[in-house]
Amino acid sequence: MFQNQSLLLVAVVVGLLAGCLLGTQPSANGYLGRHLAHPLQAAVISFGSGFVILLVLSIANGVFPPRFSTPPTGLPWWVWSGGAIGTVLVTTSLIFVPRIGSLTWFAAVITGQVLAALILDQWGMMGNPRSPASPLRLLGAAMLIGGILLITRAKALESRPGKATTVEVVPAESVDDP
Repeated sequence: MFQNQSLLLVAVVVGLLAGCLLGTQPSANGYLGRHLAHPLQAAVISFGSGFVILLVLSIANGVFPPRFSTPPTGLPWWVWSGGAIGTVLVTTSLIFVPRIGSLTWFAAVITGQVLAALILDQWGMMGNPRSPASPLRLLGAAMLIGGILLITRAKALESRPGKATTVEVVPAESVDDP
């Protein structure tokens, strides 16, 4: 039991750190995209740099070229969809994050991921172990949906005409003393 709890704790911490890192990706890609002729060019650069890093790591670790334990033709069609799904996420992030911001975008993305995971686990789809959608899991998903509603409501209120959306921080040395 202790070993499984330790593994769970490590996985959650690594997941949080990876999520924090992932949270910066659309901003980096969006900034790059604003300085190119088209957002798709930034997506190509993003995937290209990732590909090069993975290729170097695979070669360095002696795991390139890929060696299948099952003939590729015997795998389900959906195993090839990961890269396409990543393309959708990166490209839509490039389009929407500069317009709506990271928080609203990631609230929607994370909630969508949780809802998909809930469905995949409920029926043990795509190779996942079956894990029924318990009332607590459903409550957690509902809370995420509520979080999106609060975040989008806050965004709408902040963007009303005449509403200040930022607080200016003035360095202490620039403030005149009376």
